[in-house]
Amino acid sequence: MARTRAPELDRRLPRIVLGVALALPVLLVVGVLVASQVLGRRTDPNPDTGPLALTAVPVPAAASADCSRLLSGLPQEINTGDGLLPRRVLANPVPAGTVAWGGEKEATGRPEDQPVVLRCGLPQPPELGPTSPLLDVDGVDWLRIPGNGTTTWVTVDRAIFVGLTLPDGIGSGAIQDVSRGVKITLVSRDTEPADPTGAPTTAPSR
Repeated sequence: MARTRAPELDRRLPRIVLGVALALPVLLVVGVLVASQVLGRRTDPNPDTGPLALTAVPVPAAASADCSRLLSGLPQEINTGDGLLPRRVLANPVPAGTVAWGGEKEATGRPEDQPVVLRCGLPQPPELGPTSPLLDVDGVDWLRIPGNGTTTWVTVDRAIFVGLTLPDGIGSGAIQDVSRGVKITLVSRDTEPADPTGAPTTAPSR
């Protein structure tokens, strides 16, 4: 028995094939345009999260092995108590011994939008004395130095001095995060001279 094909199917098939063939280049062009827009948004630098410019301060022990160990072990995000702040890329010239987190909205002028800045290898702070009040955080002694819209905390019981500057209005979680790294990587001043010049020093009484 002879088989016959439906005439309407024969007429529709070439039209369908032709429509698909014409649509493919259009879809390809649209896909390329969409991909370029997405990639462009990913690669264009965001002015609010670009390199952070910081002022250099004296850090005579920044090149020490102690600072190298501490800086290499610092987290990519730091806890403020209210959330995590990401590590920032620093603008050239990058200050020695310096790391920063957050501060994407520093242009607002609000203290809580300023970055958290750590500086390793500081000289002994002049505020440090035998009767200076200290704060023990996870076994690390910190000296509080008030500033204008910020507070700097300096370790005083380690082999070198480390300063952590916090904007007013954020929590103390950053001190806890840094204290853990300091305790692991830096030798206590009780067992080794901490002065960058090598002169023996003793920890102040609390």
